[in-house]
Amino acid sequence: MKRIVVAVLAYLCLTATAAWAQDAFELYNRGLRSSLAYKRIAYFTKALQLNPNLADAYEKRATHYYFQEKLDKAIQDYTRVIELRPDSVNAYLLRGLACLKKGHGEGLIAEINRMALRYTGLGVPEDSKALERAIDDFSSVIELDPRLAAAYSYRAEAYRLIGMIDEAIRDSTTAIQLRGDQKSVAYAYATRAEIYRRLDQNELYKADFRKSVELDPYSPDYPSLHVPLMLRYSVNTAGLKTVSRLGLLGIITLTFVLIFKLTLRAPEKRDKG
Repeated sequence: MKRIVVAVLAYLCLTATAAWAQDAFELYNRGLRSSLAYKRIAYFTKALQLNPNLADAYEKRATHYYFQEKLDKAIQDYTRVIELRPDSVNAYLLRGLACLKKGHGEGLIAEINRMALRYTGLGVPEDSKALERAIDDFSSVIELDPRLAAAYSYRAEAYRLIGMIDEAIRDSTTAIQLRGDQKSVAYAYATRAEIYRRLDQNELYKADFRKSVELDPYSPDYPSLHVPLMLRYSVNTAGLKTVSRLGLLGIITLTFVLIFKLTLRAPEKRDKG
């Protein structure tokens, strides 16, 4: 009798587990089909409540957190993916990018912040621990896939930001030599160009930046100081023609707002009468 009871209970547990797993996948697929980010996150979260080992749901949710600037949550989800899939190149790479963004920011805003910090002390200092963690993650990617140019490219930028210039040049050069995806190679050229600019090696700077823009003229990662060169080398690019009309003015305005904390006063209400 006891054996029968145990067998029935085991069967019920297996049936319930299978049902939960099926429901979790259904919720996950609903998340994939949804066109709204907040609904996707909600579906992925519900799926994970039913199946805490659904790695794909963690990864998708982490990506949404990344673009919503919820970097700690993104890092936490990518960490869970790595726990479930220790050999996941993509999870290490994406967690490294989240740490890189947390440590420095990205694109024009990050460069303006660096200017504000340098000249006025009003900017936010870089998070060296986050940058070091990014380097560790990109190094893990390289161990798993030594020919992935993106890992060298992003690690080079992290090295540059913490002042390890020789390592940054080495990794940038490796990424370029590997001839990986076009965007990663462009990023490597941009990183090396920025190093050469700071070292006053202007010819090398111009050559590398020109290659970067040729490979990826629409990248948001170019610092504000690069805008004139970008226009010079990409005058036939429609997107950059727009930048030439509006972008530089916006950059200047944004810089002044951030550095000098300029604010517009709200209009005062006037009593009738």
